[in-house]
Amino acid sequence: MISVAEALKTVLEHSGHPAAEAVPEFRAAGMVLAEEIRSDIDMPPFNRSAMDGYAIAGDASEHVLMDEIAAGDSREMKVKPGLACPIMTGAPVPEGADRVVMVERTRVEGNTLHVEDVPPVGSNICLQAEDIRRGQTVLERGVRLSGHHLGIAAMAGREILSVWRKPSIGLLTTGTEVVPATWVPSPGMVRNANLPLMRGILALNGYSRTVCLHSADDPESLRESCSQLLASCDVLITAGGVSMGTRDFVPEVLESLGVTLLFTEVAQKPGKPLVFGMDGTGRPVFGLPGNPVSVMVSMEEYVLPLLRKRSGFAEYRKKVFHGGLAEGFRKKPGRLDYLRVRASLKGTGWELELPETSGSGDLMSTSTVNALALVPAESTGIEPGEMVPFHFLSTFAGESSFQ
Repeated sequence: MISVAEALKTVLEHSGHPAAEAVPEFRAAGMVLAEEIRSDIDMPPFNRSAMDGYAIAGDASEHVLMDEIAAGDSREMKVKPGLACPIMTGAPVPEGADRVVMVERTRVEGNTLHVEDVPPVGSNICLQAEDIRRGQTVLERGVRLSGHHLGIAAMAGREILSVWRKPSIGLLTTGTEVVPATWVPSPGMVRNANLPLMRGILALNGYSRTVCLHSADDPESLRESCSQLLASCDVLITAGGVSMGTRDFVPEVLESLGVTLLFTEVAQKPGKPLVFGMDGTGRPVFGLPGNPVSVMVSMEEYVLPLLRKRSGFAEYRKKVFHGGLAEGFRKKPGRLDYLRVRASLKGTGWELELPETSGSGDLMSTSTVNALALVPAESTGIEPGEMVPFHFLSTFAGESSFQ
């Protein structure tokens, strides 16, 4: 049995290398840029008006009106002192004009423009290249692409972007006693909560390329399902069948398929029987315990960090916060305890409240929690108000969960 720190180190060392792919901008949101983006033009590409008004030359207060210039107007217009062009926001500023007067500062009588307050030279004009210069780097390699980044890429002339590909994931739930959610379980049977739990955590973190199977606790059925998923996905995650029971066949089935198991137990609670390994082609393989809370903890603490590192994220480790535990907690030393908690900001600090729970199978106890408190393996307990480290669940805190 290895420590939590050793287990995470092993997982991250075997995450595999990111692979780049070219995707259209509408698919790139949330992915990590694998290239540097430079602009092919100046922005603005010409001197343009920052508002509706009149383009004038000089500081005279009366001007003869010329033709209006609208956005998109390609005519070559010139303005001399004593002349004024009505101009719309975004329209090219005519040659000779050195300022734009706001409509609100003017009065028109017939064909004459009266300027009530002449602005300084350069007012209300966006100069060519003042935002971006041609050849300037506008997006650095490694940035996680949000909507405004995609807009910047479009301004630089790019619709197809090179990004680090998010891995496809095979999900295998196991258990002869497990039935679909829509079935009414007969005695001895339970509904499959692990599949939507895993799939939901993955989807909310941007990993929607999943292939899902279920297998009975039978070596041949497990071997067939694992083989199928290993052949079609980049990462395999199983849930159930990894403990010490007589029908826990997952580890031996994985080894029969060429998976080298790097660890099979971690000194943590919940989730002690956690399996991790690599197949012969370098695919990471997780064997998670079957209890739903153990699945949730394992997904948050091990699976997501690996997937983020594999996807090119610089921030793939869970960010550590500290908060005071609202009530005392007693434990046996030897394993790190992940406590389900509700973290609330009280004044300038975090307070952590424990829900009522009956154990690692009690998924209902997670309905109001948003974090996992980490009680060290050597500890025998926490006193009320004592500070403990905690991680926010990614499904509540998103990107801020990682560092």
